Amino acid sequence: MRNKENFLNKYDTLTFHGSFDKNNHKANILLLLPKTRGPFGITKFKELIEKKFNLLEYDDIHFEKSKIFNQSDTVTFENKALAINNALTKWDNVYFHIVCHSTGCGLGTFLAKINKKNFKSLILINPWNKKDNDFRSLQKRRIKNAKTLDRISFLKSECKLLYSANYIEKFKKEFCDYISMQKNKKINYSFIEKRLKTILDCDIGKELNKLELPKLLINAVDDKLMKIHHGEELNKICKNSTLISLNNGGHMLTETRAKDLNIHICQFIERLGQ
Repeated sequence: MRNKENFLNKYDTLTFHGSFDKNNHKANILLLLPKTRGPFGITKFKELIEKKFNLLEYDDIHFEKSKIFNQSDTVTFENKALAINNALTKWDNVYFHIVCHSTGCGLGTFLAKINKKNFKSLILINPWNKKDNDFRSLQKRRIKNAKTLDRISFLKSECKLLYSANYIEKFKKEFCDYISMQKNKKINYSFIEKRLKTILDCDIGKELNKLELPKLLINAVDDKLMKIHHGEELNKICKNSTLISLNNGGHMLTETRAKDLNIHICQFIERLGQ
């Protein structure tokens, strides 16, 4: 990005949410989740996390709507991570476990690379490894759909990609209502293209295999976007990593398998004794 120093100086405070209280004795979670939401969202997932941990959630949506993001350059994961790390200095000497999903896995990876002191572990849900031909084709098709389809058709295509057919059928009414509520919103093609280009420009496996901190990888066998082989490849090339592959749940595990994610995250952090 052009003029990185100016970028960091202008955006030295970011928006965070959560129940974080550094004075209690719970382990601290920094949550980095993507923008995509389904009919149920991530409310249940966050509620479960907050019962066990101190939760601090970085608001990436607010960031991407800022004037800094809406420029001609695509903001890289590394530059975003630099800005997040700068903002986290207000919690100096606080140590976090990073929990990230999908796009957030890019942010989490670079945060752990930039700051090796304040992060105890990295938990990556539905991560990708590299832009192989299939992955590149999928992302380019999403960009094309955003440009050519009407809002309803675009949302339907996204749901089919991110959720299993069984899950959509089970909650057919909820998905119909969710899509219908957004029918009058315009598709911000440029915004979607920037976001997906950021993913295509980054093979996070090259960075993850250099990181020493404990890593938990969680994916689903029926994920049609970040397919199961991405997690398997990462587990092979990474140091100090554990892979859990769920039998179903699609790409949006934070919505479809919230309870199971919470169990595995709790067990992982408890094993670390932190």
